[in-house]
Amino acid sequence: MKNKKYYKSILQNSTLVIKISGKIINNRNHLLNVIDDIKSLISNISNIKIVLIFGCGFQLDSYVFKSFGKKPIKHNGRRITDKKDIEAIKKISGELLIDLFALFSKNNINCFPIPVSRKDIIIAKKRPITKGVNYGYVGNIKGVDKIHLQKYFETHDLILMPSIVLDKESSEILNVNADTVATEVAIALNANKLIFISDVEYILDKKGKRISVIDESQIDQLIRNKIIKDGMTVKIKNVFEALKKGIEKVHLIGGIKKNCLLKELNTQDGVGTEFKKQYVEY
Repeated sequence: MKNKKYYKSILQNSTLVIKISGKIINNRNHLLNVIDDIKSLISNISNIKIVLIFGCGFQLDSYVFKSFGKKPIKHNGRRITDKKDIEAIKKISGELLIDLFALFSKNNINCFPIPVSRKDIIIAKKRPITKGVNYGYVGNIKGVDKIHLQKYFETHDLILMPSIVLDKESSEILNVNADTVATEVAIALNANKLIFISDVEYILDKKGKRISVIDESQIDQLIRNKIIKDGMTVKIKNVFEALKKGIEKVHLIGGIKKNCLLKELNTQDGVGTEFKKQYVEY
């Protein structure tokens, strides 16, 4: 294990983009563990900036099934979103945003909440019918205006936002995969790290053992061998995109254990899976 002071100095003046899943948010203890770690980072590392993007797929699945008896329809791991889904997402994401903002405030974390991204910050268009598949009210991100986001950091330590955006032309509310939003924001901000926190703790090899560090060629092999499949493939494609466009390291960790984020960032072995394009010393 390396000296924590080493990691502390490396993380100074850095930008982290963190995506947290609906399943972790749904468990109060797991959520508080993550918030405690974020509080520790902001309290102990000078000029660290964090963007937290949260998903609500777990909550949405439960809500639409109870309300409409409808199960989610997905294509290649991506949700097909209809009007009822959008109405549910508005309700769910709004409630989660308020609850998360309250928790950050309780922990004295200076947080700027964004209920839906302005259409000149995250530039999005409704996804067209692709190979006969109509995704409904799903957005494709065309760009992110980093200048606007960076201005929020002049007075705040953390930006909090769900994965819903406005169509650039029609202003319709669109659903976007939260992993994709986090990836595009990280690329635009040239973030030092992109971190996915979910109930999946790490990537397993073909023997069922944790892969602590993996590079692009190994990832591709795991996909070809179908060790990585279904919804995880979407996440891994976002990892590829982030690495290709300049993010040095991407981390996948499980939010189910105490201090998961701190242990991943502050120790050499970590607790999850670290994806890298090339060897970097931290």
